[in-house]
Amino acid sequence: MANKRREDWIDCLKCIAILIVMMNHLGLTIPGFSFWGGMFFVPIFFLLSGYTYHTKEEKFGVFLKRKAKRLLLPYVTANAFLFVFFFVKDSILGSVSMAEGLKNLYGIFYARNQLLSWDVQTLFLPKMNQNVYLMTILNSPTWFLMALFLTIILFEILLRLTDKNGRRMWFIAVLFMMLGILYRYLFPVLLPWSLDAVPFFLLFFMTGYFIRRKAMLYYLDQHKIILVPVLGLLIVCGIWNGSANFSIASYGKSIILALYNAAASSVLVMYVGFKLKKHIWKGFVLVGRQTLVLMCYHMFLFAILETVWAGIPKLLELLLGIVLLTAAGYGKEKLYAKKQGS
Repeated sequence: MANKRREDWIDCLKCIAILIVMMNHLGLTIPGFSFWGGMFFVPIFFLLSGYTYHTKEEKFGVFLKRKAKRLLLPYVTANAFLFVFFFVKDSILGSVSMAEGLKNLYGIFYARNQLLSWDVQTLFLPKMNQNVYLMTILNSPTWFLMALFLTIILFEILLRLTDKNGRRMWFIAVLFMMLGILYRYLFPVLLPWSLDAVPFFLLFFMTGYFIRRKAMLYYLDQHKIILVPVLGLLIVCGIWNGSANFSIASYGKSIILALYNAAASSVLVMYVGFKLKKHIWKGFVLVGRQTLVLMCYHMFLFAILETVWAGIPKLLELLLGIVLLTAAGYGKEKLYAKKQGS
């Protein structure tokens, strides 16, 4: 297992992924980049988390507490801030009733932006022409923290139950995947905490974990010919199936193809980052290290910028959002380090 030192190329890839997330939420598209970036911009976070995952000899309760502090505490903090802000703005100072304002708590507890995945007709319900939106206080991106938390917990349980036996882990993970696919085609309801999508995220996480454990990036570097069919199949499947949106269970024509496209594109992007690791711009690294802050607060900051400057150019809005939130996250890190030192 490699050491725990942060690797710049990983943070660079996180920067690219969060950039695509923010562009999507701004409605800012770049032909080609937006389409192919849509293949991996969420899944790659799970692959990279698996790639950098390190096990510890500790009790499960200690492990659970540590991961909750890392992922659930930011989820609660961000959502508490946004809830209080909008409750004061809309219900106390505005005309929205307090009962309506309190309904925003449903989305926070459910940790899902919408209730239904209505783009596909399921066995028990017809295709929906309307939806129920739950995270309406600019907090919809925070679903990711809950999903990642549950994915890590499930992965750690698999590690412990199988004694890190790779074959057993993959067998169980594939069973989970099959259950996830079955549920998707039977029911349109998105489960709380992304439970219906966690089996897919687990596959991405495990892919990243075993890529590092088996030194697959070095292997690919020595056998580059393997990349040709992987890329070729990705192009064909990507064009036919289209980009997927795993946050709302929109997988295109085929879940299997969506999973392949996500995993293949993520691995290829990881390989490129790995090869170019000596030529990474430090600015990308700095942004990539603050993806948690960027994920939680970028929609809120965009709303502030658009209120202060009506008609602000989208590209400028994106750049300002990145700079301001990266600076805020970096400043918070420095302040925390200073407190720890004193």
